[in-house]
Amino acid sequence: MSQIQQRHFFINCGLRLVFVLCLLLPGNGWAASASSRPDVLSKLAAALPTRIVSLVPAVTEVIAALNADPLLVGITYHSNRPARLERCTVVGGFMAPSLTRIKSLQPDLVFISDMHENLRAQLNTLGCRVVEIRTSSLRQAFANIKQIGDIVGKSSAAAQLVAELQQQMVLISRKIERIPLSARRRVMRLMECDGLLVPGDDSFQNELIVAAGGIPPVWGKKGVAVQVTAAEVQTFDPQLIYADGICRHKVKKLFTGKPWTGMAAGKSGNIHFFPDVLTCRAATHLGDFVAWLAATIYPDYFSRPENMVLPEAIRARSELQIGLDCVKQAAVVETTIADFNHRTLVVDLTEPMQTLSTLEGFRAGITTVGNHYLPPASWNLVHLLGSSAFEARVSGLLERQAETTSMLFTGADMNNLVQQSVSFREMKVTALVTAGVSSNAVRMGAEEGRYYELDNADATPKPGTINIILLSNLKLTPKAMTRAIISACEGKSAALQDLDIRATSNPAFFQATGTGTDNIVVVEGRGRTIDQTGGHSKMGELIARAVYDGVTEAVRRQNAICRKRSLFQRLQERQISVYEFLQDCRLEKWVSVAGLVAPVEELLLDRSGITFVESSFAISDAWQRSQVKDLESFRKECAQMANRIAGRPLPVLPQIYFGPELPDPLRLALEALVCGVEYRLKTVSE
Repeated sequence: MSQIQQRHFFINCGLRLVFVLCLLLPGNGWAASASSRPDVLSKLAAALPTRIVSLVPAVTEVIAALNADPLLVGITYHSNRPARLERCTVVGGFMAPSLTRIKSLQPDLVFISDMHENLRAQLNTLGCRVVEIRTSSLRQAFANIKQIGDIVGKSSAAAQLVAELQQQMVLISRKIERIPLSARRRVMRLMECDGLLVPGDDSFQNELIVAAGGIPPVWGKKGVAVQVTAAEVQTFDPQLIYADGICRHKVKKLFTGKPWTGMAAGKSGNIHFFPDVLTCRAATHLGDFVAWLAATIYPDYFSRPENMVLPEAIRARSELQIGLDCVKQAAVVETTIADFNHRTLVVDLTEPMQTLSTLEGFRAGITTVGNHYLPPASWNLVHLLGSSAFEARVSGLLERQAETTSMLFTGADMNNLVQQSVSFREMKVTALVTAGVSSNAVRMGAEEGRYYELDNADATPKPGTINIILLSNLKLTPKAMTRAIISACEGKSAALQDLDIRATSNPAFFQATGTGTDNIVVVEGRGRTIDQTGGHSKMGELIARAVYDGVTEAVRRQNAICRKRSLFQRLQERQISVYEFLQDCRLEKWVSVAGLVAPVEELLLDRSGITFVESSFAISDAWQRSQVKDLESFRKECAQMANRIAGRPLPVLPQIYFGPELPDPLRLALEALVCGVEYRLKTVSE
């Protein structure tokens, strides 16, 4: 270890001690504009707000977790979870919210961050209270949660939430204590590739690394985001780098060439991506992220049985009412496995039955079917043990026999389980569905399969992402069970098409037909024997409808994706942000990226702008399928839109975007908006 690396190590040993002490001390010193003004706090406590606009995604997340979201009327497009926030009006993005849209909502309270100082005076003219939230440390984050709870009348719930988060952090601290200091690894958070932006030394993001047992860099620079040089990164020589998932392509491209290949993380390919709702926010998922990050830094350590802290046991049980004669009982059972909370759907059958599983094939004598949720911190456990050994471990804890249990595994939370039943006359079908589509959605037939089975015959299968258990009040023959899988898959794919779910590897170009790890279990059932479950049969219709409705709702619960989501969310799903699009444009000399973000986003809040860009989505997919062969009429429409925005006729629209490839119709539409705004601003300046 070099002298500089030793310096990082010893400094961070001290940071870790401070971090543990902060967990044990009560939080205080809320870093908000109201924190030093008792008169403001007393007024907030005396009159609870009824119409809140939150420009801070972390605050929105806390308000929703406290079940105070009925008070929210406006949010930024960075806040789309939980799904019930879909009723809120989107007022733009975090960096450039629309004052006009905020004013139209008539809020009595607006939450802002320290990055919204330019808005404060304008918001004060609305006659509403303005509360600024700052978060530079984890201790401050806990204090913020409590203060937000006070403001929205949920003090007890906020205190309980903080206690649960601190309990999670203490658990990780106990696990990390067992890792020898000499085995600790250097970890760097990359915020943006352009200019090598990283958190400053005083950022809570480096505290997260310490909490996860890693050694963060010490740059000698403070701030939310600071710029470092390639030489500084090489000197630190991180053993693991992580970034937001939306930066995946840029980060991978950055670290594939010189001088990065000689770096420890570059040599090992130890570059990871997490959802930005985890990496950028000190809010309600702090404990979950620290656990996931720690397990990612030390995958070889976290899964070892000798390093477990908590006993494995059943924690809670929530009963389900299935209402079918073939089902004896059903419940979602919460357990502690390998120190983390797992949840399992357990469906006990009235007698041994045959099942058909896409994970296991035909099996006879099955008395229990299930679907097991693995939290991200436990994913390496399955790879360590193997799927069969892990299933036996889960079955034993649940007091079931692995030999008579047909189990699926998933990374979708069982709290988002959907039970969907459809009936016709005496027929009834129930689909039990979990679904997540944000990590490995695919378009079969259009994408490359990179897993070569002949080279990986013994590889452990990954947890399923869309898992479906099919039950009915009829007895299905083997033929009917097999055909039921086709009907279910067609219902699933139809749901994904109607939701416009995008394929993860190339979301701008492909709609998804499923994910790479979907699984289905069909239970034989009891009752009258039926042999037909195909597309023209009533049973096939019921299966497809139950799956369609179940997948639609499960995706809504897990990923907050619904049909009527905002245009900004649909752009994000295609890995497009206004800011990054503008960065990849050749702009006229009289404008800047920062100066264009707000007016372009304002257009995307307007009904005509929304319709224009949404139409480009549909044309892009048809263009990709060769169903649209000539874009000349659409080019004219784009020119007309640019003229309307600019307020005057423009010359022929040039290609100004030269970033990652986009479908031509979508690129043309976004270029039209940018060009129109450019020339409108030029007119104003003249």
